[in-house]
Amino acid sequence: MNTFIILFLSLTILHFLIDFYFQPSSWVRDKNEKHQKSSKLFYHSLMHAVFSLIPILFITTNWRSIICMLIIVGVSHWLIDLGKTYLEKKFIFSILDQTLHILVLFFISRHVSQLEWTITEFINTTITEKNLVMVLGYVIIFKPTSILIGSILKKYTPEGTEEENGLISGGEIIGYLERILILTFTIIGNYSVIGFILAAKSIFRFGELNNSKSHKLTEYVLLGSLLSVTITSMVGLIINVYFP
Repeated sequence: MNTFIILFLSLTILHFLIDFYFQPSSWVRDKNEKHQKSSKLFYHSLMHAVFSLIPILFITTNWRSIICMLIIVGVSHWLIDLGKTYLEKKFIFSILDQTLHILVLFFISRHVSQLEWTITEFINTTITEKNLVMVLGYVIIFKPTSILIGSILKKYTPEGTEEENGLISGGEIIGYLERILILTFTIIGNYSVIGFILAAKSIFRFGELNNSKSHKLTEYVLLGSLLSVTITSMVGLIINVYFP
């Protein structure tokens, strides 16, 4: 049993439970309005510190280390959340906020589990040929693939209403999510999910197929979906064949 992995996963699960399930909306509003004067920000950070004690006690009973870890969890969470209250409510800042929290838990888990990892060992474990190729695959399926699909579909773009244009714009985000799922499940060898995604999208578009005014938009969306699936599947298959 890898003590570090068990502890890190346990702390991460607790983190997400407290941040997204046990934190009332009123606490979030109070933090955003009062910033460092918010008592709810203090209580929220204290909850993280106290609950993190549960898995740590299964690893060590060294109270000096435990107290230090609890202080680090609580104070770091308070500082990170406080900083977020001064930033705009953008998705990228939410991702950054969660990333910083997870990094703190990562290093705490490493310390508590007493894993003696050197920088070289860490690099050798994480930066492998397969991992780098997988990262490259995910990089390719986002913007480069969107640009390629956009170029191919350029002459097929329907001239429609504002509502239809809105759907096309939203299609880029849907495409990103679709390609993440397809590449991920292709890499792990679960090819049936690709069929499920295509079937699900076909069901959602079934109503439009019966509407003559939407035929052009429907064909445009379906063509884009097939191109997206084909390109992403090919990237995943290349990774599996050449980097098993």
